[in-house]
Amino acid sequence: MKIIIQSLLIIGAIGTAALGAAGLFGSYRQFTITQGCLAPGEFVTVGQHDIHYLQRDGGNTPVVFLHGASSNAREWRHSLFDALPESLHLVAIDRPGLGHSKRSTALSLHEQVQLLHRTIQQLGLKRPVLVVHSLSGVMGARLLADYPQHYRGLVIIAGATYPIGDGASWYTRLATLPLLGHVFRYAMVPAIAPFIAPGIIQNNFHPQPVVPDYAEKACLELLFSPERFLANAEDLNQIRAYIDDSYPLYTKIRAPVSLIYGDQDQIIAQFTHAGGFKYKVPHAKYIMLPDVGHLPHYSRQDIVRQEIERILTVEGDD
Repeated sequence: MKIIIQSLLIIGAIGTAALGAAGLFGSYRQFTITQGCLAPGEFVTVGQHDIHYLQRDGGNTPVVFLHGASSNAREWRHSLFDALPESLHLVAIDRPGLGHSKRSTALSLHEQVQLLHRTIQQLGLKRPVLVVHSLSGVMGARLLADYPQHYRGLVIIAGATYPIGDGASWYTRLATLPLLGHVFRYAMVPAIAPFIAPGIIQNNFHPQPVVPDYAEKACLELLFSPERFLANAEDLNQIRAYIDDSYPLYTKIRAPVSLIYGDQDQIIAQFTHAGGFKYKVPHAKYIMLPDVGHLPHYSRQDIVRQEIERILTVEGDD
């Protein structure tokens, strides 16, 4: 019995030491990553959350951008901000817990939608056009369905909108576990992820080449800090359930919508998501771009600009 107790104490001590070492390493990497990618924009406090956003001042016509999973607001500044007319007031928001926006507690995706709506209202943006990518596809759709008087229209780029597949994976589930998840996020992810990331980035751009200095300009390394990795995993673990809840509500959408997808997308089932959305929202304009992957806003800025301008000329159904 004495040997068993001693063995358990040793195992406990080793486990405690491992957690402590992981915590120190992860905290150090979180600090160094954040220092290397300081917040370039401004903050607004909405409830208990400090929300970071980038903006390009222009005219009185606001366009609001929401990034997808594993990303941040810089994605838009380096892809579209310089490609859109100076007459537009562009605002890209870091979703809670990602980029430089804070997430004080776990948030459901619907709570995020409500928080983002409050953020847009607090920034004084009147009836903006929404431009959303990937995971934020369903969030943009819910903003139009839940707050129809507040948004002029929606451009969905490679958006997750239809209930198919599962955004969760072994690593997102592992990341949210109480003890193993802590070690995984604080010790393994910061050490291993930088070596895996280039292949994932290439898969997002396929079949186009990766934009030069993409990872550096977008500060994608922010994702590898423990807190952001946890927030991202929480979002991916619940995306399918949120689409299941949201899909029946798309019929409430009356504002103009543009669907922009690439036929070579390696990340989502592009034909199913686009077709499934249009089934519920028949007036949505469906654009499937040939030889384009999951990031059409980098290769076909002209199409995104065209659809933003189209929506600005339309009121109500097409």
